[in-house]
Formats: sequence, C-alpha cells, structure tokens
Amino acid sequence: MRIPEAIPLMILKNVTLFPEFLLPLHIFEPRYRRMLSDVMVSHRLFGVAMKCPWTAQEKPMPVVGVGLVRVSVDAPDGTSNLLLLGLKRVRCLGAESYKPYRMERVEVLPNDGEEAESVPVLVGRLRELIEDRLEHGTKGLQSQSLSSAIMSSNALTPELLMNDAMSAMGADLADSIQDASGLADYAASTFLTNAMERQAVLETVNVPKRLKKVSEYLAAEIERAK
Repeated sequence: MRIPEAIPLMILKNVTLFPEFLLPLHIFEPRYRRMLSDVMVSHRLFGVAMKCPWTAQEKPMPVVGVGLVRVSVDAPDGTSNLLLLGLKRVRCLGAESYKPYRMERVEVLPNDGEEAESVPVLVGRLRELIEDRLEHGTKGLQSQSLSSAIMSSNALTPELLMNDAMSAMGADLADSIQDASGLADYAASTFLTNAMERQAVLETVNVPKRLKKVSEYLAAEIERAK
C-alpha cells in the first residue's frame, strides 16, 4: 500500500507501532475523533508517534509507525475503539499543518541489510533469547500491541486477547515469523518493557543492527526477570 507524503499523526506517551502489529486504540479526544472520521472515508491510514520525553511540547520522535485501520467500532458517546495494523516505519519531516489535527510530512524507511551473512546467526541467537524469556513466564509483560498472526489463530479468545495474547502464545508466534526483520520487531514489541528501548528498535532500519540491539535489550530483561 502506498503511504501518502503527508499523513495524520497521533502522538502518544510511551507508544510504538511496529510493522505487522495490531495496536488497540481508544479514540476520545475531539481532534482525533475528527481525524478518524476523515481517514475512514479516505485511505484509512494514520501514524502513531511516541511523544518526545524530554520536552513538554507535543513533539513526535523522529521515526514513527504508519498503520491501517482494520477494525473500528463506534460507541454511542462518540468515542471509538479500533485496531490499527502497522504497515511501515517512516521518518518525520515536519508538520504540514496542526489543525484540526497534525498532518506530518513523512518518508518511508525500507529495511536494510536483510541479506547480510550475519543475519542467520543473529536470528538464531534471538530465538534462543525468546525461548529463555518465555521460560520465566509472562509476569511483567505488558505488550501494548498484538502480532497480526494471532488474528488467524484458532487459539485466540477474548480472554486471551485481554491477557496478553502475544506472550501467552509467544513460542508459536515466534516460530511462525520467518523473516529477520519481523522477528526483531516481534521481540521488541512483546518483551521490551522500556519504551525508549522499543523506540530505539523502531528507529533501526538496518536489520543486523536491529537484531543485535533487540538481543542486547532482551538479555537484560531476562537478567532482571530472574
């Protein structure tokens, strides 16, 4: 799907949207209700950015996720609950306008280095770390998003969805992800509890570097979980 040169942008604290992940959102602010209404009659696309933590201003981090509204359910009070499917990483180039909601100029960031010789070894190491983390159970995991793979799983139930489906089905999901880029994003979104670490992974377009970064962060998470 083609990403427009300018997209509506939602800025949220401690939130990251990775490609191929579903982010549940509750839309209640008037500006974002207007944004949702507009995108639902056009391309159904908008970006989700983490708010820069070092400023009081509503400033987005430089790399954000663009998503497609897969499901949107309106409530009688005018609010909406939706699932946003991540499509691409994009770099923010600056606001085109601010009202009625922020429109951001963006450029798509393609993955780099997927064919590097080091990738198979790095993937193997990350899979080992994922298995190690799952052996410690799901305590402390608060995944903000869901792998799109679970939507086609017969094991998915409303109760599982509410109780961290990604971690509960972690081993099967990890095995189902064959590409290195997707595995790194899965590990970051599922197991990294530090928002800035997730953001650092999102900003890393080079796949070998991303795999190394996730493995380093995940190894530290495992140590803390012991």
